[in-house]
Amino acid sequence: MFRTISSRVLLASVLLVAAAIGVCLAGDIIEVHVNINPYKIVLNANGKADDIQANIPIALASASITKFDVTLSFDDIEVAKAESARYCLIDNMLIIGFDRTELQDNPDVQDMANSKVMATVEGSVTVRDADDKKVTTEFCGSDKVKIVAPGKNGP
Repeated sequence: MFRTISSRVLLASVLLVAAAIGVCLAGDIIEVHVNINPYKIVLNANGKADDIQANIPIALASASITKFDVTLSFDDIEVAKAESARYCLIDNMLIIGFDRTELQDNPDVQDMANSKVMATVEGSVTVRDADDKKVTTEFCGSDKVKIVAPGKNGP
């Protein structure tokens, strides 16, 4: 009986983890840890911040990014395409920028007001390595984000 319960608990745990990263389980895509900053997106904010950043610790062949194609999804709904990408060789940190006002104005994001969502960053970056060859890396990762609209009730 204990073995059956343990097996069920293990299976449930594996399924839970697979569901959490399920959007990232394709081919040669690297599963990465993503840290979305700020973690709280205030829909009526008027601050000076120009973008929402996805910080991704990943090793790339160089810091010279030649091309990028990255999307941001909230609860499996695509809400933005990346507007910038830069890489810090010292920290091995890929920093992807998404336009803050584009997110704030997105009707799908507004419908998610006052809730926590799973933010998934998925795409690819191409860098020029030391041998002047282009190397493309595909990646996917998620982080929890809270969407806040002061004065508005939740979904």
